[in-house]
Amino acid sequence: MMAPQDTVGSPPAALAAFLRGCERRGAVFAELQCGDPDRGDVALAAALRAFRGNAAALPMADWPVRFWSLLSAAPPLRTAAPDARWPGALSALAAPAPLDRAALLLRLAGGLQEAAAAAALGLDGAAYRDALARACPRDALGHPDAAAWRAVAEAIQTQLRELSPDRLAKLARLREDALAGTRVPARAPAKAPETRAVDARRRWLWILLAGILLLAAAGAALWWWQGQAPPPASTPTGAPAAEEGVSALPPDPVITSAPLPAAKAPALRADNLIPAETHGDFALLADADDEAYAREADFLAWYVAGAGATSATAVPNPDAGAATDAAR
Repeated sequence: MMAPQDTVGSPPAALAAFLRGCERRGAVFAELQCGDPDRGDVALAAALRAFRGNAAALPMADWPVRFWSLLSAAPPLRTAAPDARWPGALSALAAPAPLDRAALLLRLAGGLQEAAAAAALGLDGAAYRDALARACPRDALGHPDAAAWRAVAEAIQTQLRELSPDRLAKLARLREDALAGTRVPARAPAKAPETRAVDARRRWLWILLAGILLLAAAGAALWWWQGQAPPPASTPTGAPAAEEGVSALPPDPVITSAPLPAAKAPALRADNLIPAETHGDFALLADADDEAYAREADFLAWYVAGAGATSATAVPNPDAGAATDAAR
């Protein structure tokens, strides 16, 4: 009876087991290669994803070399991190070049034999041994220091054994995401406290410099404005000086006068050139009394019409005569 096949897209159990066995050593190798655990985890996540993509086309015997080759060539591990740290006995890892350091860590952290480590770095046996010799700690005379070598090896093994539960949980998530084909966004490495302190001091220095420049600009503007302002009016000789805070009155203005030109005879008016008889109202203007009657013609006509009417019941108006005399 044949065993049921895995569903499409699900990773084989052998691949999951292989990555589980490599994740701890891969994390320590990446961290010590660049000197930063966060930067190393980014490289490890990329190598896990890349290895899952091409593991199916390789025989299982080639898996170790392929995985460590992908991890060693990850871009974050090609150079040391800007804030790389190798504390304690691991300080000997700061001196070697990245290739030489990788040759040493593949043996001590990755646990690879010489042939597999050389193949992972793409080197032949002689070139790999040269890189390993350059990475070995040396004493003051330049000779290989066996005691320092053992101290570095013991520090690496201690770090492999004492990974924190949080770090192990993070590595498990990276492995599961790689097996599921999920791309985890890379997180930028956290800055060291010393770096953050330097950035804060640098930011305050820029702020202080900007404040000094603003004060200098304000002083220059004030000096220029005072230079452009008109000088204060001088007080007349013998005039009392103005008190502080009181503005002095300006001096009296000088008034000049000039005589008007002699009056000229008026020119002839147009009315004098037009005969009076041609005026449209000549007859009315010639007699002032008739003009007064003409202006009250409507009233006199009304009065005359009422005065001539007789009625048996009419009551004499005592003011009629006075009104007639006034009208005349």
